[in-house]
Amino acid sequence: MQDRRRRSRRRRVWLWLLLIAVALLLLWCRREAPLVLGTFNIQTFPHGKTDREAVAAALAELDADALAVQEIRDLGLFQATLDRASALAGRRYAAVLTPSCRGRRDGRRLHVGVVYDTARLELADFRALSKGDSCPMGQAPGLVASLRAGDGRTLALASVHFTPNGDDRSFRERQGQWKWLASILPALREELGAEVVVGGDFNSTGYDDEKSAERRFIDELVAKQGLQLPTSALGCSMYWKTRGRWEPSLLDHVLAPKDMSFGTPEALGMCAALACEVQSSEPEVMRRVSDHCPVRIELRE
Repeated sequence: MQDRRRRSRRRRVWLWLLLIAVALLLLWCRREAPLVLGTFNIQTFPHGKTDREAVAAALAELDADALAVQEIRDLGLFQATLDRASALAGRRYAAVLTPSCRGRRDGRRLHVGVVYDTARLELADFRALSKGDSCPMGQAPGLVASLRAGDGRTLALASVHFTPNGDDRSFRERQGQWKWLASILPALREELGAEVVVGGDFNSTGYDDEKSAERRFIDELVAKQGLQLPTSALGCSMYWKTRGRWEPSLLDHVLAPKDMSFGTPEALGMCAALACEVQSSEPEVMRRVSDHCPVRIELRE
């Protein structure tokens, strides 16, 4: 009699354990996958040598849920390219873009913005960070988009494009832009009710040299403001021609609050293929896609 009772109790225990295991498995399966973020300066998209199919393939390889983009010139052709990238990656990409407040000599303005997968994220709001015929003193072209995931998580992704070139004047302008960006992040967080992640072309000339003045300035500001630059570990994010050869550089970053958790960043395309090594001839993909590489990073909970 006692043996039957013990066996019955054991069966009930095993049944409860099985039910708990099934419940945990169902909860695990219902969890949203981590969000993948990215940034990509698609050089003067499109210029005369741009291969839009190659750009679509680069976006599909990036396979991000949301990404910051810079230097978009033709909005119609860009959306068509996003449609092609969507087909290649099994995504449903849409974009919000704003004209750059930094003009061009030919009178045409490039755009910065955010691309997001509508199958994973809903656009709640977006706006330009700086606008007008010229950027206000110390500011840079930028846009911020508030996004909501299916499980209710919210995230604000901003896209920026800092002043290019390696001369002292350009460096001073970027210093002001870094300070401006860091100063507006707390207010943006309050306004949008979400953590703000910034992706973009920060044109951080010399950042791959730990002894450079620009590297020291950025690292000190990021630490002082309670931020992080998880992309600082990248080997490079673009190539440029100097002294008759093509050298790698690290200009593209993701900036975020210090308490957010990220995976290991990756620079794709030619940066991965060439292992960020100096080249004696122009990388073929530079003409067809961009002098910058797509950068991706996983946002962890």
